Amino acid sequence: MASAAPADRKPDPQVAEDRVLKGGWYTLWVILGITIFAVVDRQILTLAAAPLAEGLALSDSQLGMVQGLAFAIFSTLALYPLAWAADRFDRRVVLGLCILVWSLGTAACGLAQNFEQLFLAAIAIAAGEAGLGPIAMSIVPDLFKGRKRVLANALYYAFTLIGMSLGLMVGGLAMGMLDAVHADLPPALQSFEAWRLAFFVVALPAPIFLVLLVFARLRRPPMAVSSATEMTASSPAEFLPFARQHGAALLLVFTAVALFMLSAMGFHIWLPVTLTRLFGATPAENGFGMGLATGCGMVGGVVAGTGLMRHYLPRIGRKASVRIIWVALGIATPLLFAFPFIGAPWQGYGLMGLLMFACTLLGSILPNMLQDMAPAPLRARVIALYQIFFGFTGGIAPTLVGWVSDGIGGDRGLLIAQTLVAVPAWIAGLLLLRFAERPFERLTDAVAAGEAESSAEAISDLGS
Repeated sequence: MASAAPADRKPDPQVAEDRVLKGGWYTLWVILGITIFAVVDRQILTLAAAPLAEGLALSDSQLGMVQGLAFAIFSTLALYPLAWAADRFDRRVVLGLCILVWSLGTAACGLAQNFEQLFLAAIAIAAGEAGLGPIAMSIVPDLFKGRKRVLANALYYAFTLIGMSLGLMVGGLAMGMLDAVHADLPPALQSFEAWRLAFFVVALPAPIFLVLLVFARLRRPPMAVSSATEMTASSPAEFLPFARQHGAALLLVFTAVALFMLSAMGFHIWLPVTLTRLFGATPAENGFGMGLATGCGMVGGVVAGTGLMRHYLPRIGRKASVRIIWVALGIATPLLFAFPFIGAPWQGYGLMGLLMFACTLLGSILPNMLQDMAPAPLRARVIALYQIFFGFTGGIAPTLVGWVSDGIGGDRGLLIAQTLVAVPAWIAGLLLLRFAERPFERLTDAVAAGEAESSAEAISDLGS
């Protein structure tokens, strides 16, 4: 059997060997810890919303602006400048400043005396946390090669998902403990309400992470431009020449993934409301059912996506990421047509779990795809641009579903609206990603070739 191995099972020579550079695992674990820290800081604002609104006499619209508008607008505005800085300067300094800004913003929430102060504090959290994603995803290819990179990306993605749940648990535990011991605290601390103290507590680990960050391998990306590769994918000094040359691949991939996001978010936001209207499902039932189903789907999606990438990456090369995604999501397409026929809440939970499996499979592979598309000097900016696409379409999905539902009416109008919004976007995303495979391969080949040339030149310079 071993001697009859087919030719297509040979490792792709363009795929790097499996290895981890010195300090890679330490750096990854520091990044994962910082990611969970950031999510906890963000979730405490959600958990403290009710007592915070009462204490500051906020209206619902003001509270909505703090939790929605501040993050939606200012995280988007901060994304590209922070990514630009991460591509040009020491990433430890950039990420350290981000940690400092969002931690101070978290503590400032506990000191806020009115809406204006709270809104400014929320802007600081949003702006600081915006830099984490581009920096985290951009450093993985520098430290992890071959299938080790697939594993590192899967861990980062999984910890992001875990952090959402852990953030709620830790934040809730902190608020509960502070409520319980508030009367026994020193008089200086008793002057602060428990919800204010919770903001101070979750901001406390910032100095620890700043110290850990000093020893991480977050070096400045290489900026040299060789004459032989000038204006190719791997070594432009600025972003615009790269975007002009490879705009087709970038636009196809970013738009396709954004359309998948639009499809999924309509179901994610509106399905609990639908199940309550149709079947009288309580918030507790929706919370348990949706939580269990989506949790199982997410775990399964991460495992499946990571396993498929580790299997096919050595066999078909870098295009494996695009091909796995469009084939897997194509297989999942019939799920969208089943939602209007839900006859009980458990059926809705089950379909949502399967949909989350497909979307999480995409999400677990996506970092590999984005990293392959971006030369090291531009990687954080390319990832930031993707996140802007992603965030915009995810934000408009609930509104589109609501508009369509108002036009349809009827008991199942909301379910039908979710499907009508999702299906065209999903199919368009599939087609765009299928057409993107060849431009994607050309782009990633150019990136890899240019980086190999830059490495060879660096070695030659050291030898001379």
